[in-house]
Amino acid sequence: MTEPTTEKPLPLALLVADHVYHDRETGKWVVAGIFSNIAFSSLPRTYDSMEIFFQVTNVSKPVELRLRVEHSDGDVLLDVGGPMHAKSPLEVIPRRVVLRQLPFKKPGKYWVLLKSGEEILTQVPLYVGIIKKQQGNQPGESPPPHEQS
Repeated sequence: MTEPTTEKPLPLALLVADHVYHDRETGKWVVAGIFSNIAFSSLPRTYDSMEIFFQVTNVSKPVELRLRVEHSDGDVLLDVGGPMHAKSPLEVIPRRVVLRQLPFKKPGKYWVLLKSGEEILTQVPLYVGIIKKQQGNQPGESPPPHEQS
């Protein structure tokens, strides 16, 4: 196999989940409770805790990567980042980012983006909605989306 030829980092995964951990015995990453919908009883609300897992490869020189959470209208909730280094462009670099007390002010589609400079490497949607409390699901109904009260 030949080494990648582009200078751009290549994203392999971007997941939003309840919990991410690294199993030291096996060396595997475990991503539990992957979701793309959040439902609140009202807004604005703060989401207590979520974790982002991403992997990149093809890092041939130090590069600045940024993780952003923004509403589809452009309002930014979170923008964090830092330099990433690799021993080889073939190295797969995993990262876990814990987000606490994320303030959602309005419903709609949000984007979780992984960026290098101004370029979006990959993105996943995160839908935030308001639901009304129900007495219980009727037979045959799906449960409500991932909910935090």
